[in-house]
Amino acid sequence: MAHNFITNAEQRSLKARLQTLIQHSRELKFLVGFFYFSGWRELYEAMRSSKLISSYKILVGLDIDLRLGQVIEIAAPDAANSSQQELVGRFFASLCTALRDENLDTQDFYEQVSFFLRLLEEERLQIRKTFEPNHAKLYLFRLDEAEQALINAPGRFITGSSNLTRAGLLGQQEFNVEIGDYGWEEAEAYFDELWKTAIPLSELPRCKEQILRIIRRQTQVAEITPFEAYALILKTYLDLMEQKALRPQVKQLMEERGYKVYRYQEEAVQQALTVLEEYGGVILADVVGLGKSVIASWLARERNGRGLVICPPALVGDSKTKDTGWYKYLSDFGLFDWDVYSLGALDKVQEYLASYGDDVTTIVVDEAHRFRNEDTEAYERLSQICANRAVILLTATPFNNAPSDIFALLKLFIPSGKSTLTLDEKLAARFARYNSEFRKLSYILRYQRAGGDKQAQAEKYYAELFEQPAPVDVSLVRRRVRRLANEIRAVIEPIVIRRNRLDLKRDPVYSSEVTALSEVADPVELFYELTPEQSAFYDQVINEYFGEEGRFRGAIYQPFSYEQRTQLANLDEEGNFTYQQQRNLYEFMRRLLVKRFESSFGAFAKSIRNFINVHEHVGAFIKNSGGRYILDRRLLEKIYAADPEEIDEALEAFTHRLAQKEKLDPRHDRIYVIKDFDDPEGFLRDVRSDLALLKEINRRVQELELVSHDPKVERLIEAAGKILPGQEKPEEPHRKFVIFSEYLDTVRHIVPKLQEAFPGRVLVAQSSLSKSFFDDLRANFDAGYPSEKQRDDYDILVATDKLSEGVNLN
Repeated sequence: MAHNFITNAEQRSLKARLQTLIQHSRELKFLVGFFYFSGWRELYEAMRSSKLISSYKILVGLDIDLRLGQVIEIAAPDAANSSQQELVGRFFASLCTALRDENLDTQDFYEQVSFFLRLLEEERLQIRKTFEPNHAKLYLFRLDEAEQALINAPGRFITGSSNLTRAGLLGQQEFNVEIGDYGWEEAEAYFDELWKTAIPLSELPRCKEQILRIIRRQTQVAEITPFEAYALILKTYLDLMEQKALRPQVKQLMEERGYKVYRYQEEAVQQALTVLEEYGGVILADVVGLGKSVIASWLARERNGRGLVICPPALVGDSKTKDTGWYKYLSDFGLFDWDVYSLGALDKVQEYLASYGDDVTTIVVDEAHRFRNEDTEAYERLSQICANRAVILLTATPFNNAPSDIFALLKLFIPSGKSTLTLDEKLAARFARYNSEFRKLSYILRYQRAGGDKQAQAEKYYAELFEQPAPVDVSLVRRRVRRLANEIRAVIEPIVIRRNRLDLKRDPVYSSEVTALSEVADPVELFYELTPEQSAFYDQVINEYFGEEGRFRGAIYQPFSYEQRTQLANLDEEGNFTYQQQRNLYEFMRRLLVKRFESSFGAFAKSIRNFINVHEHVGAFIKNSGGRYILDRRLLEKIYAADPEEIDEALEAFTHRLAQKEKLDPRHDRIYVIKDFDDPEGFLRDVRSDLALLKEINRRVQELELVSHDPKVERLIEAAGKILPGQEKPEEPHRKFVIFSEYLDTVRHIVPKLQEAFPGRVLVAQSSLSKSFFDDLRANFDAGYPSEKQRDDYDILVATDKLSEGVNLN
């Protein structure tokens, strides 16, 4: 490539070239879309150290605006008919937007702005705005006498695609050309003519004062005294910690209903009342077992007014007897005008609110982390339900996969663009940055030694985030992760109430209340032994079959990538969303098989049979429909949001639709015509190869007798025998054994073997849970149950982790 072409590739960046030219220049003239401080700071050192430059002239051709959290340049459509005052006003508004970039919030930036302000005050820096929108980028450098003699020209100039931003100078691919042997006079004349007719900004005292005032009082460099900062922080803290007076009759009611009134719960209610008043919502995120449901019920009673509780089906309770679930809490706290709905019935909630909801002022959402995906119909419905109502979210796990999980919860009660959690109100832009940085950091840590394209991408992210080349310094990445976590925590802290057992035990007030909380010992590993053949198969499943580069292609979950195979690099926003959603579905299903394999061989075998059934029905549908295939959006949402045991039901419903050729729903069904794919043969080949792989795996599971003679279950039974009654020390209480699994199929796999080993002593929680089951559960496994009602009918409890939602066995 010619030496005067500048593309920001390898070592030839526009930043480096501009720095060199600045060192040998007497005057700079820049025509740019807008004046960005991200570009200014890249050139700051060169300009500060230069002793030659007497004049900086910056001519701005466009305005900027904030769209979807991103700063973009715009050409005002009516600029030609606008007055000078209107154009100046737009420039000031654009300047405010540009200077509120969170990435500029560094110590270096404050020093660089000081230099910029000094140049303005000394009148060495002049800024003007073109009357007509101008998209050109032109950088002119009038050189010192020695350089002029060397090239026999007054100066050099650069023109091309790069704007005066960090990305334009350094980060992204651009194309610019530097010219020094001809054209200087014409280029400078073009600039000077535009300059002559442009609107003066820094040269007019009134406008210059406005620029200085905007920078000093309305941006991140606003000059705040230490006392002002202290006073603001103190006021915010005191406002949030304000102890609202609680009604004594509520405490009396709780004691009459058998509740022990804990100080840590009382103060959580007081704080939550303040947070609700300030922000319209609160997230109760105490760890499991500290009584989030009690706090929420108490909070609801203190607020008065009607409300609704939305929760998982297992927590709804009995609406007639009101002795279980949320119906019991509402009855105990005298919330007789409240009602409870399952989170699977949000359409019914909307119908109810449309008819009778004018005076419903509060919404409680239990297990709120289930609504972390904004792209689902369920989230859309819940968002509409919560609109203009106080929102109380309960979850022990507000952060599951990415910062976007938390942001999805915040959006249920914080209007977009009107957040008071941050000074700039740009919560969406802030969390977009958090999410992007989090995913890049995660990718770096995961793939920095993976080799191939993944390692190359990890190193690219590393260079982008840390501005230094590979190899990756893992300690540096981990420090950045901790810094990001602390920053997110600082933003959400005002609206999140979260304590764990250790917090309570360390508190001088709370510690005396929580002496009855159970002690949690460190986990102990249980090892089980596989035969050489089983061990080899185990490695194949994890790596060869369902690893990231494994044989399973998941074609039926991502038909879009085959349909648009040649266009994947050029997708529009909608296309990219569809591609990513289907790609995520494939990754989810691939990981699901691995997780079920690690859960139990029985669950894995059941899943493999289900997957075979789905793929066979897909093949039959394609054949019988003349080469068509459908993918149901409701299936995607169900798989993302459902409990693990409900995923199989969703897949079964999908195969039923394929088999019965049910009428298609254009709102949810996407019809794919395979012959129109960019890669039709690849799609059909991968569908067939996935089915063949699944059948091969099913055959191997049977040959190795992994289900009938499961070494993991045998080891579990051995461990249970050593823990159960008769093995405890004299000072220890009577022992109980609780087994949780994420998957119902695992429960069904291990229960018969446990019942055979411990006849009559195993209580099983699966599917729908009856009142008699909860009676047995509390009497046998709840240490807080009245001693006169406790029984010893069972020693072992086996359940899916669904039972952990709202069931306290302290």
